[in-house]
Amino acid sequence: MSVALMISVAVLVSILVLVAIFYITRRYFEARYDRTYITQDDRGFRRALEGKVVLWDFDEQIVKGPTAPHIEFVALDPSTGARRTRKLMDPRTGAINLRPHYCAPLPFEAVTADSHKVIVDSRVQFSLNRALLKHVYEIQEFSLAMESRIQSAFRAEIGKRNDEDLRASLQDVERGAIERLRRDESEGDEAGEPGMALGVRFHTANFTYQQPDEFAAGGPVAIVGAATSLPANATPEQHAAVRALARAAGVLTLRPQQIDQLADVFKNRDPAALTALLAIMDMQTRQNIAEALAASGQLLVLTPQELGLIGAAAQREALSRRVAPAPNQPPNGGAHLPEQRL
Repeated sequence: MSVALMISVAVLVSILVLVAIFYITRRYFEARYDRTYITQDDRGFRRALEGKVVLWDFDEQIVKGPTAPHIEFVALDPSTGARRTRKLMDPRTGAINLRPHYCAPLPFEAVTADSHKVIVDSRVQFSLNRALLKHVYEIQEFSLAMESRIQSAFRAEIGKRNDEDLRASLQDVERGAIERLRRDESEGDEAGEPGMALGVRFHTANFTYQQPDEFAAGGPVAIVGAATSLPANATPEQHAAVRALARAAGVLTLRPQQIDQLADVFKNRDPAALTALLAIMDMQTRQNIAEALAASGQLLVLTPQELGLIGAAAQREALSRRVAPAPNQPPNGGAHLPEQRL
């Protein structure tokens, strides 16, 4: 073999080695415990990498770039406490974060078994499941799917309990929600039906809640707003409507949910406190009735008994002072309680 031929062979081998090294360098990926990559070919999803891998098949490509799926979720910003979107896939390299994260959906409404609305603020710790990343690849809106699954789990658990029981079973709700999230990864809606997995491992769940103020709709803000919105040439009927709105709410205006809340207030009260609460509600209702009757503009004559003033020591004492006997008149001589005119 001539020297020229040997040199040519050596150069060719060197070129092949350099090409192989370049190919391996460009196609070598290291998928650690906290990071992985997903690949695709012309048929779609192919696999999630694990360990040190060289992609020898040229058709197999790392999923990345602008066409990659949007794998993101809603999280809390620790510096401001506001919600922000965090990405789990680096669009430039295609690396997918497998570390645990906290998803914090926007507060949402749930309804208890006794029809009480509560505003739920939840946080769920999760991490992507390397073995189920095919589902993550196929889901169009991962963030929306995650939030919907979390809201559904908490609503189902809260809906099993009455309002007064919810306060004492926060941990049970959290435990039930995380178990439901895990179960939904493998079970469908029907028995024996496979579930639609999100490709997620759920670790912990916790939440806080508050009840919306159902009395706010008729409160001072609404009254002031209605009064200031009246035009200068408002009709008497419009003024009467504002006056009716300004009346304090009595028991006749309570909705079933509000009555249930009052029942919670009465629960475990001593008899004296219950008597006082019932007396206040009774006086408020009588005031509403009297104001409604007086709003007609006609003269009405009501006795103290009809107004509910008889039976209260303070009212009896005030009435006694008003009907005190004149000088030279025997005490209680023919005195009687006058009718009250409105």
